[in-house]
Amino acid sequence: MEITTYDERQAGTTKLFFKMADGQIQTVTVGNQAVSKDSGYQFYVDDHVAEQIEKCELYFDGLKPKLRVKDGEEIITPEKTEREKEIDRLEFELEQLRNAQ
Repeated sequence: MEITTYDERQAGTTKLFFKMADGQIQTVTVGNQAVSKDSGYQFYVDDHVAEQIEKCELYFDGLKPKLRVKDGEEIITPEKTEREKEIDRLEFELEQLRNAQ
């Protein structure tokens, strides 16, 4: 199963950075504050996917890197209440305001 990835930070997403060397993944960095100076691939995924990144694998569709769930694994999608969704949205807006300074 392919996992939805995003090119830009959105509410409810977390940054992933895959450090590559010789065509192989060396490390995976998870977190919106992480900055890498290494060569690799970066994109954003839903928070619950980032929390279960060990169940995912990086692959290439032509030249584009993508994520999918490993065979035999399952990503569990938590159900959020409207209140939790609103908290996520407000935290994202606050982050955007802080970064705009």
